[in-house]
Amino acid sequence: MDDYESVCLVKPEIFIYRIPPQASNKGHKAADWKLDEPNWTGRLKLVSINKLLVIKLEDKESGNLYAKCPIEQYPGPAIETVTDSSRYFVIRLKNDSGQTAFVGLGFADRSDSFDFNVALQDHFKYLEKDEQLQKSAEKPQPQLDLAFKEGQTISINIGKKDKSGNPLAAKPRPQAASGDANIVPLLPPPPGPSMNQSRVREMSAPEPTQTAIRRLKRDLEKLQEEPIDGITAMALDTNILEWHYVICGTADTPYEGGLYHGKLVFPPDFPWKPPSIYMMTPNGRFIPNYRLCLTISDYHPETWNPGWTVSAILVGLHSFMNEDSIATGCTTSTDQQKRQLAQDSIHYNLRDLEFCRCFPEWAEELRKTVGK
Repeated sequence: MDDYESVCLVKPEIFIYRIPPQASNKGHKAADWKLDEPNWTGRLKLVSINKLLVIKLEDKESGNLYAKCPIEQYPGPAIETVTDSSRYFVIRLKNDSGQTAFVGLGFADRSDSFDFNVALQDHFKYLEKDEQLQKSAEKPQPQLDLAFKEGQTISINIGKKDKSGNPLAAKPRPQAASGDANIVPLLPPPPGPSMNQSRVREMSAPEPTQTAIRRLKRDLEKLQEEPIDGITAMALDTNILEWHYVICGTADTPYEGGLYHGKLVFPPDFPWKPPSIYMMTPNGRFIPNYRLCLTISDYHPETWNPGWTVSAILVGLHSFMNEDSIATGCTTSTDQQKRQLAQDSIHYNLRDLEFCRCFPEWAEELRKTVGK
């Protein structure tokens, strides 16, 4: 019997490139390819066959197989991201004889590559969870003995009784003072100028729907169970629609060594609408505390996918930060300026009260670093 094949993702148009040898150990760069002259254009189908994931490259018209890329793990040798864009990957094609060839894979739209990345991660996270469940099922679990022991009894008291067993009289309800029946209770005074502005903002925040609450709580649990390398995030206790995150600068980039604090502001009817995305720490890539234009933000509701989780949003933001493409909310700076801002980010974040309030452990660690 043939193994069952499950389709995880289909993208109608992708591009394949012949790539030059890798110039350094820092990784491949899509800018080194002839991006305006793809060697082949077709359709991508991502399928799972038992535990194996396979990229199938097919003709757009006939559906005939052009090549395939078996993926045993991700990240892994079969598929790598490039260092300068989130829309391009290096994949290892493999035929039935075992011969291999590395080629470049590109998507016309960033949202397509985002879907592709999420589908890869979801597959292998599912396998990891399934393996954990199988291991826990193999371990013998202690049996609970809930049966009554010989001579053991229980007693149930209905209602409160005194020591003699007589029921206690109910406490009388407090009566309003005579002549005060029509008095309206006083309202609390309005917040004074000394009240924290963020606290006032949280009190006036829109009420999220029950669907939004359930979804955001589930996404928060997923982040806690499956942390993202280089990213920390939390939701405000007083407003689940406002999340704060910290991104660690990627190694071998001008952001290396930097810590970048930002926030996500979700609409009350999330996940049907996308969030607003901000980065507060000066970084040389985004304007601080400015609403960013990404395909995963509220600037582009037409490309939003309700299936995208908070984890996927943060991974997409991190990837976009390492690119050079320009959009609303982006700024330009030299690599040297970015490196200087990365060094200065520690002192900036320690002066940021919101950062210290949301991430006290990070703040304590930074204070120790500064003290040294």
